Amino acid sequence: MFFKKLVSEPRPSIERSSSNGASGSPALQTFSGGAGQATEHSAASTSHSSDVGLGLVLDALGGVLTALSRYPIDLPDRPGEQSAEEIGRWQRHATLGYALDEGSGSRSVGVNDRDWGGVVRAVTEQRRDEHKYVESSITELREALWACVETVHNAVKIDRTADSSTDAQTERAKDALKRMQTGSIKQEVLGAVLAIEGALQTRRDQQQEQYVSLATKLDRMGKQLEDAQKDSTTDPLTGIGNRKLFDMMAPRAVQMFALGRQPVVLLMIDLDKLKLVNDMYGHQAGDQAIANLGGALAKVFLRQSDVLCRYGGDEFAVILHNTDWKMAQTLARRLQEQVATMPAPHPAMEFSIGASVGVAQLEAHEEVAEWIARSDKALYRAKQNGRDRVCVADGLLLRTA
Repeated sequence: MFFKKLVSEPRPSIERSSSNGASGSPALQTFSGGAGQATEHSAASTSHSSDVGLGLVLDALGGVLTALSRYPIDLPDRPGEQSAEEIGRWQRHATLGYALDEGSGSRSVGVNDRDWGGVVRAVTEQRRDEHKYVESSITELREALWACVETVHNAVKIDRTADSSTDAQTERAKDALKRMQTGSIKQEVLGAVLAIEGALQTRRDQQQEQYVSLATKLDRMGKQLEDAQKDSTTDPLTGIGNRKLFDMMAPRAVQMFALGRQPVVLLMIDLDKLKLVNDMYGHQAGDQAIANLGGALAKVFLRQSDVLCRYGGDEFAVILHNTDWKMAQTLARRLQEQVATMPAPHPAMEFSIGASVGVAQLEAHEEVAEWIARSDKALYRAKQNGRDRVCVADGLLLRTA
């Protein structure tokens, strides 16, 4: 025990003498004989109990400091060994009474004279620096992963353009070869062209397999790292994501779709009659209606991969991975049912409010702006058709509920 070494060393001067210079404990100098002997025995028992309690506290503190020094983290400006040595120095000072300047020749420092504030500051600074470093490392890793996805996505687009050009040239070569009169040359060159086509197709198949594998791994890692930015991407009124989160996740959804070709759907949702609520019952009631819709979204879209955002004002956006437009349409209707059960945002309100929804499944080679525009157009059509409707964007089988 750390305490064993403490009591084996000479006591500090403040513990060896009283303020008037008398030796021993003042309690032991006051009385003698009879009742004084009983008082002396009681004081000795109390002192022993205090020493034991202090020893337990110092042992626990020593264990904590030892654990911190045993598992240090290498920081950019300080190696782990240096951090361990510094914490170890404070551990010896706090539990054994070693002077902070161990080369000064002083053997022991009394408990009351030890720098307890310095112990707290040293541990706090060490943990703060480690926390900043880990948080920064996670952020950098996340950005590096998504930069990798974006690079591969751009490479896919470039490769697709090159393949289109190669296909066109191949078709022209076939037409030219068919008009040739020399059969042997025609046959050989045509065979070469066919071989090129086969090689291109094999390359495309291999790349697609690699992209799907990469997309699966990155999707799994991305889900574990997204929590790092929750605070800055949360809408304070509704508790779901804000526009910043949507602007970050929509391009990633497009990139992941280009790699894995798993269906992904965008829902644009607008709260009906919000202006009427604001005009008749005030903006506080309008804010309550918006908050209620955020709660309804959280009850319907439960998967960790679902991205729920307040797009702006009373408009919301939902990105659903691995979901086609049919399932999204069903979920949108379920959302409308949930909205219908929401409590009124004002006790005097005599009409109900609903939600209009536009659904757009991402199509091949479509960019984020085009995807949003199609979903917005479907939302506008739902509003025009009487509100509280679900409309699917053009480009897919259109259904209106």
